[in-house]
Amino acid sequence: MNLNNDDFITIGNKKSSKVSILWFHGYGSNNWSFEPTMKLINMRLNEVAYIIIPNAPIIDGKSSWYPLPARNNNGDLVEDYDGLSKSIEAIDNLIESLSLDQNKKFIVGGFSQGAALSLSLLFKSRHGIDGCAALSGYMPSANEFKEFPLKSNNIFIAHGYQDKAISYGDFKKTLAFLETKTDALTKHTGDFGHTITYEVSEGFIQWLQKI
Repeated sequence: MNLNNDDFITIGNKKSSKVSILWFHGYGSNNWSFEPTMKLINMRLNEVAYIIIPNAPIIDGKSSWYPLPARNNNGDLVEDYDGLSKSIEAIDNLIESLSLDQNKKFIVGGFSQGAALSLSLLFKSRHGIDGCAALSGYMPSANEFKEFPLKSNNIFIAHGYQDKAISYGDFKKTLAFLETKTDALTKHTGDFGHTITYEVSEGFIQWLQKI
């Protein structure tokens, strides 16, 4: 993945912060779409976070963190694990370039495809991770990660029953997979669609405060 390591937004004070958060936007979106939300969340956290929001590269005309699944000749949906692995490597290089304080907590998280990327980092990143927040996402290439241990049991995962972009059924499959790895998941579900509700934000903030 050709990731421009200079194309990111930062929120908060890097030096005085107590936690670093790397946040990924969804497919077809951009980092500015989450700037207001993450500013508000940091205000609620008393400005203790240093938040980095990178921009996904353009793949087939859309901003995307990794190649989307494609159908083979039999019509089956096939995930591109190699493409995902290259994306994880690019994100790891970004993390390295940020020169974050290793003594501070480091959280990854995101929305939709950004949530999926965050979950994959929790298994395959070469960096230490203290927690992961996955909002309206799914576990990509789950079969390929069966033998990988989690880098942290601190996972906040939220999904709506009415999500049409990533179905609640996909969420249940993701949940079943993660529960083979840990019983310490923090879950939030409700009657909403592919969005971040006030209740989800509140749950996310409370989870962060515990960490």
